[in-house]
Order: sequence, then structure tokens, then C-alpha cells
Amino acid sequence: MEQLQAKKLMDEVLDYFISHDSQMLANMHRGSPLENKGKLLKIAREQFVLRGIKDHNLAEIIEEFSTYLWGYYVLEPLICNPNISDIKCIDYNHIRIKEKGIRKTAEVSFLNRKDYKQFVQLVAVKNRTNLSDINAVQTFTDKDSNSDFILRFTITTEFVNSVSVPYVHIRKISKHKYRLGELIAIGMVSHEQAVYLKEMVTESGGILFTGKGASGKTTLMNTLIEEIPHNRSGLFIQENEELFTPAVEDGGHPELMFEHIVSNRGEGKVKYTLSTLTAVGLLQDLDYIGIGEIKGDEAAAFMKASYTGQQCWATVHGKNSTEAINKLADYVKQAVHYELDECMKMLTGIETVVFMKNFKVQEISAIKGFDNTKKSLIMERVF
Repeated sequence: MEQLQAKKLMDEVLDYFISHDSQMLANMHRGSPLENKGKLLKIAREQFVLRGIKDHNLAEIIEEFSTYLWGYYVLEPLICNPNISDIKCIDYNHIRIKEKGIRKTAEVSFLNRKDYKQFVQLVAVKNRTNLSDINAVQTFTDKDSNSDFILRFTITTEFVNSVSVPYVHIRKISKHKYRLGELIAIGMVSHEQAVYLKEMVTESGGILFTGKGASGKTTLMNTLIEEIPHNRSGLFIQENEELFTPAVEDGGHPELMFEHIVSNRGEGKVKYTLSTLTAVGLLQDLDYIGIGEIKGDEAAAFMKASYTGQQCWATVHGKNSTEAINKLADYVKQAVHYELDECMKMLTGIETVVFMKNFKVQEISAIKGFDNTKKSLIMERVF
């Protein structure tokens, strides 16, 4: 069936649900997803037949309609491609990807801008997100639609963009849990670095992972989580759900917990920040507290945790180890209004800094103390 004709029919059936049974659409990802999906597709099949679709085309259009609602339409092949890490929609016919670290233009496009905008709205709705003017910048995670990847979405709408279309960025995080041996095999860490980091998991007061976006910080942190002894407990807090451990029956850690922030969406007032969740973590029986990415006043709660005996892990963006430490100290200063050197002194509890670039460990440094004369940390390069 011709693509434009098929999309027109799918839009008509989608409009039918919106006008006659919007609750069924709202329940797509709630309750019993398989049962809800079966009911919806049964009605959709009836609607396509009423619109003249013959038996030899019915299976094809039902499959397309299913992918449109539960998958990600024309982007689905890109999402399923294991070599693609990032998908960036700049316009309906301008989709960029990063494949094996190389940026290029994808050979797919939406039908037109209307088709693209409708897709963006549907993505938001099925991820229970509002894209109104007061929520024109949204980030959220879909961990259920794809069996191989967690999908982290960042959407900005025309309300803040300087163009008349929304932007969509999708970061794909593999659900495959790397182990240290695999990271050695792919060249992220050397054998010597891996041995050292495994020791630091239990011996270091804290570990800071730094580098720019997509440098491998979260992947390495997620791998080292599995090296935490099973008789120790931990809480890992994140903006988007990227850190995880397998189910206990599949060999996952029995004493680790994971939480994510909740942002205001629509007119809702519910909000749980990294800072709030970290502060609550201090009241629990924990040996480790980790923050997926520090970029604000949660740095103060993080430092307080390190002072109360927990081993603290975090990621922070930085061009090198020194910049990362300076940035972290500045975040603490903004939150507690101490002098910068006092904030710097508070960072001695971290002890280990890992700098990454292009999915590879470039440098590992040890924090040996604080120089009161120079008012700076004493850092020693290990690797």
C-alpha cells in the first residue's frame, strides 16, 4: 500500500479512538499492556475494514499501525540498529544519527511537517508527558518499548526553538549490562585500570566519573555497580533511568535501589529533585550513594553524604579531571554559600576521579588531601 494512503488511513483510525475511546489510548501502557493492546488492535482492525481495507492488505496496515502506536514509526529501524547510539530529528526530512561514533544523515524521513509534529505529540502522550508552552522543554525515559535499549528522549518545542518545528533527540542506552571483562575487550579500560577500579569500588571513599556527553561515564559507572559486594547496600539516583542492576534471580545485586526524579509536568505540582532524593537517602541504611549526573544543588547533599561515611559516586561533565573538580566545588558553593576553598576541601572524600573521552578511560587520578597553602586539592595521577 502506498505510504501516504496508509498514513491517511492510520490517522483516521487514530482520530476515531481520540473521539470515541480516548481512554483506551490512555491505557496503552498501563494495567495489562498485552490485554490492552489486543483490545485496541481488534477495534482498529474493524475500523480499517470499514474503510475498505481488503484482507491481503489488512495484516500489513495493522502491523504499521501497531508500530506507530507502540513503536516509533519511521525511526523504529534506527532504534533497533545496535550500531546507532543517537538519533536527532531536526526537521521532518532532516534526521541525523551517530553510528559507531560517526555523525551522518539517516535515510528515513517523515511524510511532511504535519506528520512529524503529530508523531512528536504522540511520543509525548504515550510517555505521559505534556508539551504545552509551560512544558516546552522535556526529558524522559522509555524503558519498556524496546527489548534491547532504554530510550532517553529530549524534546524542545517551537515555543523555545528558533524554528517552527520541534527538536527530538533520542539517546539509546543498552539494556545489556557490561562486565569489566567486556569493557577491557572493547578497549574502554586496560586490564591494569580495571583491576585498580575494582579495588577502588571497595577501598575508595568515593568515585567521580567525568567527561563530556556520550564519553562512557554512565556505562562505566553502571558496570562498576556490579562489583559492589553483595553484603553492602546502595542507592543510585538519576534524572533518567540509565543505571540499573538485573533482577536478583538473574544475578543482580540484592542490596541496591534505584530512584529517578519527578519533574513538574502540565499543571501538576509533584516534584522530586536529585537533591531531595539524596537528602532522603541519608536517612537510610546505605553504604553507597550515587547520583547519575550532578549539575546543581544536589552537590551539597552529595558532599554531606560523603561526610557521613557513605561511599559516594557521581558523574559530572568536564573537559578533564581538574575542571570536573572545580565544577563540583562551584556547585557546592552555589548551594551552601561557603568560600570556594572550603568547598574544595569538602571534596577530599571523593578520593578517585576517572576522566573519559570517546568511550575510553583517559586518566585516573587519586585525591590525596588538601593543600592549605595553595588552597587546592592534592591530586596524583595513577593512570
